[in-house]
Amino acid sequence: MKKRMMILGAGIYQVPLIRKAKKIGLETVVVSPVGDYPGIPLADLHLDIDTTDVDRVVKAATDYSIDGITTTGTDVCIPALGKVVDTLGIPGTGYEAALASTAKVLMKQAFAQHKVPTAAFQPFTDPHAAQIFADQLGYPVMVKASDSSGSRGVTKVGSKSEFQFAYDRALAASRSAEIIVEDFLEGFEFGAQAIVHGNRVVAVIPHRDTVSRAPFMTPIGHALPMTLSNSQRDEVFSVVARAVSALGIRDCISNVDLVMVDGEPKIIEIGARMGATCLPENLSIFSGTDFYEYLLRLALGDFQGFEGLSELPNASLLIRSSKTGEVKSIWIPDEVFDHPDLIELQWDITAGSYVRKFEVGPDRIGHLIVKAQTAEDAEQLAHYLVSLITVEVNTTKSGRK
Repeated sequence: MKKRMMILGAGIYQVPLIRKAKKIGLETVVVSPVGDYPGIPLADLHLDIDTTDVDRVVKAATDYSIDGITTTGTDVCIPALGKVVDTLGIPGTGYEAALASTAKVLMKQAFAQHKVPTAAFQPFTDPHAAQIFADQLGYPVMVKASDSSGSRGVTKVGSKSEFQFAYDRALAASRSAEIIVEDFLEGFEFGAQAIVHGNRVVAVIPHRDTVSRAPFMTPIGHALPMTLSNSQRDEVFSVVARAVSALGIRDCISNVDLVMVDGEPKIIEIGARMGATCLPENLSIFSGTDFYEYLLRLALGDFQGFEGLSELPNASLLIRSSKTGEVKSIWIPDEVFDHPDLIELQWDITAGSYVRKFEVGPDRIGHLIVKAQTAEDAEQLAHYLVSLITVEVNTTKSGRK
């Protein structure tokens, strides 16, 4: 009898996870509201449930006697996942830890309690008090919605005159109306994916990150390997393990944002789910393994360990629109299609699709992944190939269909 895996979400980042689950013989129960989500047609069973509706997700998980539950690339459903884990006693991050991994205030408080190095911060519901704190910290600062997913509502503020815009943007992305102001850590920002088996971190894989320009600073690409000294790698492993322990994250692949300040790594944020923006593909290509399968095995309690088989430098980059409107045409030259180092080119849109000027991850319109001799070379190649692609957008037709 097939084991039954509940997957929360049916968006572009859950599609490879659904496909992998089916490929390894699992029955997929995909939870997602009805809509134009590409994962819905792939599901063995689709349940029309909002993934933030904790009680309904728990009831569905119980009714369908699932063997495991997981997601990737999104934070909004993690509390529901945690409640299912606690209710059914299956592998995964429990509810309290799930809340701490999605509520930035709880996360930062846990970091402070367990002495995990991070930026000075404070939560606010009053914009005047928030601006006073920002003035005291000194600019630049980061302004964030305390409970938003990914890069939504996150702005780097370079001066006092920019603060109100950032606060309003964070407020629009927040469900709780609580905003965080934190010190901007000057240093080299990078990321890592941590494989957590039980409560033990068994591997930490650092990666290079490419972000959009300030003020939004949204992740738009990643590359491996990340060049670090042996001592820096050891310290990154240590601080990531401390952050995982501080929150109580279990049985998942954890997405971690870090910054190297004067040679010392500090944690920006950590999540109880794997990263997005092609990170599972980057990691799988680099290591010669399959991170989607690792994630599923962790959720089933069937993880056999991580052994990287190779180290193939590669980079991913999102394809983005500089305008909001309706796509008139997409032109991809043969130089892109025929490039020997192109691994993957994927489009989320077609002519006639509505697109947004890129600000946050869901505004993406596609991606590509390339390989090269080094991570730096792969990044340069990815940017070059994306620059050759032309997407013509009619800005006079800017209403969503």
